[in-house]
Amino acid sequence: MAHQQNNNNESVYDWMRSNRIYEEYLFKYVIILVFIGAIGFFTFGFELQGQSLQYSLLANFIYFIVLVVAMALMPLWYKLLFNRGSQRQKHIEEIKKNLEKIEDVEQRQAIQQHLANNGELPPRKAQRWALIFLGWCFLFEMFFVSSWVKDMALVWQPDWVNNIIDWIRGNTSKVGIDPPGFNKPFMVYLSGTSAGTELLMTIYTSEEEFLNSEFGKACLLFHAWRVLSFLPILIAYIISFWQMIGWTGANDMNDKKSRGVWGFIYSFVLTLGILLLGLVATGVLVTDVGYFATSVKGVVGWFNDLWFVMMCYFFIIVALIMCAGWFFFFKNLMLKVYRKFV
Repeated sequence: MAHQQNNNNESVYDWMRSNRIYEEYLFKYVIILVFIGAIGFFTFGFELQGQSLQYSLLANFIYFIVLVVAMALMPLWYKLLFNRGSQRQKHIEEIKKNLEKIEDVEQRQAIQQHLANNGELPPRKAQRWALIFLGWCFLFEMFFVSSWVKDMALVWQPDWVNNIIDWIRGNTSKVGIDPPGFNKPFMVYLSGTSAGTELLMTIYTSEEEFLNSEFGKACLLFHAWRVLSFLPILIAYIISFWQMIGWTGANDMNDKKSRGVWGFIYSFVLTLGILLLGLVATGVLVTDVGYFATSVKGVVGWFNDLWFVMMCYFFIIVALIMCAGWFFFFKNLMLKVYRKFV
């Protein structure tokens, strides 16, 4: 997440024309994860003939673990499918050999960092595992809405699950019923334009009825997952996609603040707008219990909502990139002032 150099600043068009090793690897990794995820998408939710839904849930969970292991083996699948004798792999091995020949450790690290910043090296181990972690999270959500939720109700509710549901319910404001004020971290509002809210409005007459229904319990548990996983997923997105989002033009927007008064104003206004979008996206993901009710209803609804969830994380990351740009801008400015007067 270091501040990128000017020669890294590109437009979206330049990014689309680029041929970076990092992006090529990432794209192929994503293909592998999507393929495994698609298997889960079309097969989760199966029921064992003559067995209870709880036993079927256990079987689906074991199947989920198998797919988790398959995703963890992503580097192996990459080598088997894409890496055998490819010209790109030979080029990478040549780069590594040339780096190993540099005896000066600091110089070697500086060159390696420069290559990584420009996408001329494959994803690091941490970046690969961050991507795998994202695949696991998507896989779990598919398992949850296909196997744990049946006919809009949870098929298994042990005490610890009920405790989580009760805690989320107790900390959820019923907008329009409870007194105004932000005294609770979560909310539910049966009025709006989201597909989830419209679904709830066709079934329930009040927020209270929804929160105490079986489907309400499923939505509350799913929301607990979304809240607990928000920060780890955001960190995983940052580790995997921070550089790539910067290459699409975010770095260039950041650099405009150093190009005169109008560039400074443009960058400031743009940052405020993107920061607002990032805050709204965060609020949607972690505060609104009913916004993604269609996701909980079934895997098709979850898939339809997925693009919106990913866009929320995208705007949050762009907002963080813009804020990081301002941090480095003022840091460099303070250093210049310090050196001038000291």
